Formats: sequence, C-alpha cells, structure tokens
Amino acid sequence: MSGMISAILAMIEQLLPAITSSSNATMIDSILNALSGMLPYIIADIENLYQPVKNVIDALSANPATNAQQLATLQQLDSQADTAFAAAAKDTDSGV
Repeated sequence: MSGMISAILAMIEQLLPAITSSSNATMIDSILNALSGMLPYIIADIENLYQPVKNVIDALSANPATNAQQLATLQQLDSQADTAFAAAAKDTDSGV
C-alpha cells in the first residue's frame, strides 16, 4: 500500500505547479479529499510517507489559489501528520 500511496503523492506533486488560480478550486478539493481518504494508510506508514505528504501540504498552503476553507483543511492534515510522525519518532527513540 505504501508504494501505491508514494506513487500517488508523487503524481500529485507533479500536478501542483499547474494549479495557478482560484478556478482550480475543484482540483485542490480533489487533492484534499484524496489526502484525507489516504490519511489512515499514510499514518500507518508515516516514517516513509511523511515528507511526500508534507511537500504536498506545504505546496498547497503556499499556493495563492488555495482558499481559506482549503487552508483550514490543510492545517488539520498537517497537524495529524506531525502528530503521527512525532509518535513514530518517540517509539523509535524509546526502542519500541
């Protein structure tokens, strides 16, 4: 599953430069829905998927085409990814 999600995230990253205006709101919503739907699987393998997810979240957050509601969703996704990564790092650091 991780390999498939990595491929999807890589494809999304390649599409991000094409999102240049608010007329792309539907595309941004589709990406956010995909990330939200994949989040349980991303969290299950956060060590490998953290950086690609963060790249997508950061790029969309910095994109002027992203509206306020979409930014709020991105902030939630970002927080969930950070929390999962911190928990995984804690487990690794403690030898669990």
